[in-house]
Amino acid sequence: MGRKVAVYEMRRDGWRSYFELHVHPTVKSMRKTLAEDPFFNSDGLDTTDGCVCPVSTMDTKTGERDGLFAYMHLNEEHLGVGIVSHECLHVALAHERMTMFGMRYGDECGKDEERLAYLLTDIIRGVYDILYEHGHIKPDSGRAKE
Repeated sequence: MGRKVAVYEMRRDGWRSYFELHVHPTVKSMRKTLAEDPFFNSDGLDTTDGCVCPVSTMDTKTGERDGLFAYMHLNEEHLGVGIVSHECLHVALAHERMTMFGMRYGDECGKDEERLAYLLTDIIRGVYDILYEHGHIKPDSGRAKE
């Protein structure tokens, strides 16, 4: 029997919202899961090595958003810093779209861009902490080729 997908709820200090990190054992199993998701646009799936799916879910009791804003899908065959940081940027942008309406990015670095840069750093640090802590990668493996 093959290994299962590991799912982690990514809540960081001070965050009111969160995303789920899904770590698949292989790229094949990740792509299969994405292909079976009726909400995922599977165009280009045969070349997908990581993926972020923005989501907005509601608490059925209160009618309020419950804080989940994205699902990140990674696989143990492609956990280099390039793919992980690429997907983390998609998570940061999903956060901005879902929770920070009216963000402004201009020609110069302003407070919104600075906030996004700190958010991205926190997301990448959190994802790598989880990947190391649960044995998906070893220290320094993020420097390996994609």
